[in-house]
Amino acid sequence: MTKTFKGTGGQILAKALSVHGVRHISCVAGESYLPVLDALLDHPEIKVFTCRHESGAGFMAEAWGKLTGHPGIVFVTRGPGVCNASIAVHTARQDSTPLILFMGQVRRSERTREAFQEVSVERVFGSIAKWAADIDDPARIPEFVNRAFHIAMSGRPGPVVLGLPEDMLSALSETHAGVLPVSYAPPVPPAETIKVILEKISAARRPLVIMGGAGWTDTGIADFESFCSAAHLPVAVSFRRHDLFNHRHACYIGELGTGTNPKLAARVHDADLILVVGARLNEIATQGYTLLGEPPEPRAEVIQVHLDSGEIGKIYRPSVGVACDVNALAGALAARFSVDGRAHAEWTAAARQDYEMWTQIPETSIFPWQGADMTDVFRQLREILPADAIVTSDAGNFSGWAQRYLRYGRPGRFLGPLSGAMGYGVPSAIAASLAHPEKCVVGLCGDGGFMMTASELATAIHHGAKPVILVCNNSMYGTIRMHQERKYPGRVSATDLTNPDFVAFARSFGAFAQAVETAADFTAAFAAARASGRVSVIEIRMDPRQITTGTRL
Repeated sequence: MTKTFKGTGGQILAKALSVHGVRHISCVAGESYLPVLDALLDHPEIKVFTCRHESGAGFMAEAWGKLTGHPGIVFVTRGPGVCNASIAVHTARQDSTPLILFMGQVRRSERTREAFQEVSVERVFGSIAKWAADIDDPARIPEFVNRAFHIAMSGRPGPVVLGLPEDMLSALSETHAGVLPVSYAPPVPPAETIKVILEKISAARRPLVIMGGAGWTDTGIADFESFCSAAHLPVAVSFRRHDLFNHRHACYIGELGTGTNPKLAARVHDADLILVVGARLNEIATQGYTLLGEPPEPRAEVIQVHLDSGEIGKIYRPSVGVACDVNALAGALAARFSVDGRAHAEWTAAARQDYEMWTQIPETSIFPWQGADMTDVFRQLREILPADAIVTSDAGNFSGWAQRYLRYGRPGRFLGPLSGAMGYGVPSAIAASLAHPEKCVVGLCGDGGFMMTASELATAIHHGAKPVILVCNNSMYGTIRMHQERKYPGRVSATDLTNPDFVAFARSFGAFAQAVETAADFTAAFAAARASGRVSVIEIRMDPRQITTGTRL
């Protein structure tokens, strides 16, 4: 007989989260969900991290979702709180990250009256969450939590938003003691389909792999690398999915992102077979829907594999479409491939050479920059980063250096917002440091994005996180300025920034901070930051003219 549990809605919810294995919660406290905060005191196995802004709390939870593959959990209050956190929901949606956002809600009797701070969960989040609902009955909390975990993790992972009416959390109820965690078994590829895929790869003269998406395991990645090695297949990763394939592997040929190597783009254009595994054929991966031809008919034969059947043929019509677990596919391909793939070796080697030339860093700068040369800074960072380092990135032109020049591949990780959300770099680095305190964690930011969530330095100090935050300071919104100069040359508007003294600012929180005026100072500054044993900020004072890895204003 199932045991029952009697308590308030807040106590039932805290117990359900514990049963589901939740161990990290980020939040900004709010009076609308105080019963939950109180109940969590009785669950010391769940660590609660209080943040300074709801967007920071949301980004922290999203980063945990990326790192673990299990839903990141965030709690915020109603109205302004949940609106602030919505950026993380949008990011989780676009990035296919499992996330559950619990929001305080007005009392049940007050809904639809535009009560103080009232928002409609379904209407506000209906277009960006996989599921959005209010929990009206405390007895149904285990049911809702179970469903939330299932929806967040099944198919294409994504965000769920659950409203918690204030009076529901205080009401007493008796329900089952807790539900077992979701046990989700994704579909496996049929043996006949594997046979067809292998036949098409063997018959192709210029095959190319686009690897991406969420849900990959280390075992699945290792299997896929083994298969690509045997088949001599060139592998590109989709936007900001760098850590899915070892960059030092002979088959790795680069990223289809915002600063794609033109030679890589040309190879995708010229390929006669494209195996898409896990990636979405969205705007960035296809470079504006141009590389594969005019949708829906691709110019090359396409084999598309994705966990969510809704992604198969969504933009381009594949000759073979498989809705299955990417890890199961990787294992099946590695186990069954027995054809000599050396016919592709020359094609793959040439693509690899293109990548190595694209990422080669010259010994001396090609331009006399006034300030720290970003290319030289990232040359040094590439040399000193441990293999298991976790790198997080905000959105902005500065990220081009990290995307082009740094080397990734498990056990190292790269976390960046596919949604292009600014403000991601700092809270995601803090989350990674809290989840893996033994690892080197580097958060990359521009000066614009850093100031959007810089207050989370207080969160790092409060909870003992110790990432190294690099602030690339050019005193402007660099990406927007680049587009502005291209479209309206010489007409600068709304992109100049007035910044604080970043070193003094960071030190005021108790962080280690140092400015880097020239690239020659970087390695010593980075070593000092890591040795400090606390959150650190290194301000890289760069030349505003060094706008991207290959362009200057």
